Formats: sequence, structure tokens, C-alpha cells
Amino acid sequence: MKPPAALFVAAAVLATVGPCSAHVGRALAIPDNDQMLTLMRRQASHFRMIKRARTEQSQRQIADAAEQCKWYELPDSERLRNAYPTDGIASIVDGDEQANKLWQEISGSVPSIPVRQGSADHMGIDPSASQSYEQSDPDCWWSATGCTQPKHQGIPTDLKTCPEPRTWGLTFDDGPNCAHNSFYDYLQQNNLHATMFFIGVNVLNYPLQAQRALADGHDICVHTWSHHYMTTLSNEQVFAELFYTMRIIKDVIGVTPRCWRPPFGDTDDRVRAIAEGLGLRTILWSDDTDDWNILPTGAKPTASIDANYERIINKHSADSTGRIVLTHEINSHTMHEFMRMFPQIKRAFPNVVSLSACMNATQPYAESSPTYKSFSDAISGNGSPDGIPQNFTINVASTLDITPLSQQQGGFSSN
Repeated sequence: MKPPAALFVAAAVLATVGPCSAHVGRALAIPDNDQMLTLMRRQASHFRMIKRARTEQSQRQIADAAEQCKWYELPDSERLRNAYPTDGIASIVDGDEQANKLWQEISGSVPSIPVRQGSADHMGIDPSASQSYEQSDPDCWWSATGCTQPKHQGIPTDLKTCPEPRTWGLTFDDGPNCAHNSFYDYLQQNNLHATMFFIGVNVLNYPLQAQRALADGHDICVHTWSHHYMTTLSNEQVFAELFYTMRIIKDVIGVTPRCWRPPFGDTDDRVRAIAEGLGLRTILWSDDTDDWNILPTGAKPTASIDANYERIINKHSADSTGRIVLTHEINSHTMHEFMRMFPQIKRAFPNVVSLSACMNATQPYAESSPTYKSFSDAISGNGSPDGIPQNFTINVASTLDITPLSQQQGGFSSN
């Protein structure tokens, strides 16, 4: 059956604008593209496209951005869609025994902290919520105070800097972008490995693009299922947003992440406790390029984003620790901006590395393989992980190996 034109329109928009809503500042509400994603998923169940790209290797060879973003079906695509949340914010899928059992195990350890009042369908925080929040910051609510040292027991500190000086911790949020081949080619040509914070629904919609990230030796971390303000969601929704992103990454890429970054930085000890129970270390940032706001999809001219980069670059000798820098894979403009600025970054920061490297997290996943390189190996030019699969096999509703963060050894838990 010929696919509806609306699907091609949605895919074309995603190629330019990015797969999900942009990162925005504290308490600022913007509309997301849930309706677009919902349309794409519903339409996909009614047709089968010609299978142009059946493997990660063939997908990476496509140069044209619009062609990269054309919808494709893999043998297990429909089964994957049926195993995951259908629309918008995630909730536990009916009949999902693994999710229900795990949630019952975790739910009793979540501190009693109020759900924050959201706005714009949880794409913002109602100003009254932060205005009425106690100044003593009892819940370490980042959106209100910038707190990264939890106040409740049993929750580790958020990671926000690299321990090594003159180090740029390279991170990209909101992927996988369907049209990222030229960007990933650039990273590969410059021997760069980054930490990719993936949105679950993007992995579901673009599995071959997600697989390339691991094939190229990047770290894979969780950036929630639908990219909403997490403190405005119920306990079960927070769990589902994290759990289903972990599981789609395991299904598609074959590894179980042990790291996550909250969209908009919005977390508190309630959200952190749920992440801890799932074995996820919370990672924030020391510096924000604000690149999501670049024209033409954002409101700031390129010169303004250049200035943000340059402010971070000028910190290269200011302190004894390295930086963790927030940048985005969200659209072609943010990816191109990093490529433009990288020569300046490299001149100031001799060590531009992934977070697994800067943290010496050589085993960042629940699985024993692949293993990643230490900081010393990465800066010597030997940064490619060992045990990266040559071919990928997609599974459906994999059983996750979950170890609470407090019981883990090595990886991101040791920092």
C-alpha cells in the first residue's frame, strides 16, 4: 500500500527540526511533537515500505538527508511497536509482567515527594510550583535550585564534571536523529567518541540509526521515552519513561545502559530514587551551549551560539577539573554547529572524550561486553571499545539485567 503523504511530511520535518522537542531553560514551556510521532506510528501499522535499508551498514551509506529519514520497516518493527507505549508520556504497558514486577520492587523505596505542577502537557513547570518550593531545598530539585547533591539517603551525587583537567566531556542529547550520517562520519573521521543520550521513541522509530552509535564506539545512555519534565510526572510514569527507554535500547542495540540524563535537567530525589532502583546514574552538565536555540529552528543567531561555545572554550585553564558539555543531535543545525566549533575546542581542550573515558567507566553497561577504554587509552588515540558487534540482532521485550546503582561495582557507579 502506498504510504500516506503525511508520513513523508513528518519524516522530512524530523530531518530538519530533529526527532523530539528541544532542550529549553528552567520552567519554560514549549509544545512537543507527540502528535507527529503518534501519526507516524499509527500510519506505520497500515503499510510496508520497500526495504531500502535492512542493516546498520547499509543505512550508514545513505548520504542524502531526506533519504535517510524515509520510513523503513524491519522484520520485527511491528512486534517492537506493539511491545511499547503507544502515545506521548509512557506508562506501563498492559500485561507487561517484567515491568510490573520491577516497579513493585522499586516503588516502596521512593521517597514521599510531591509531584510538581506541570504546564503545556508536561513540557514546562508551572511557575507557582517553583515559587512555592521551600528555600531549604529539601528534595534537591535541580530546576528550582541547581542542586546535584541529593538530600535523601541512598542516592548518589549527580555527575556534572569530568575529573581530568582540560577535558571536554562530549555529550549529545535527543538522538538518534534520522539524518545524522554526515555528523557521525565527522566524529569518526576525527577519532571522536561521545556519550549519546537517546530518546526511547526515537530508537523505536530509527533503530538502524541507533545501532550506528554503538557500532561507532559511542556511549549509549537514557534520555527518557518522550522527553518531558520528569518531576511533573507520577512515580509510575517516571519509571515507565526510564524502563522502556532502557529496554528499547537493549532490544535494538543489545546493551543495557546504566546512565541517564533528565530532559531539561529536571530531576529531584523522587526521580533520582526511581532511576537508582533501575541502576541508572544521573548525569547533568557543567556547561550548556544552548545550541538547541539556534536559528532557523530556534530564536538565536549562529553568532550567539558561537559565543556560548567560546565562553566554555575560554574556561580551559580556569579550574582543576574537566567539563561536561551539553550539546544536541536534535537537528542538522546543532550538529553542524559542533562541527564548525570543534577546531576551536580542540585547540583549547586537548582531551575531547566520552564520559565513559573521562570517568574511567570501562564497563558502562550491565553486560560484560563491549568494554570501553580508560582515560589514558582514549587520549593516546586508542579510544575504540573492544567487543563491538559486527552485526546487530533485534529482539523484542528483552529481559533486562537490573542491578540497583547502590549494588553495582565499576562503571558509572564508582565516580
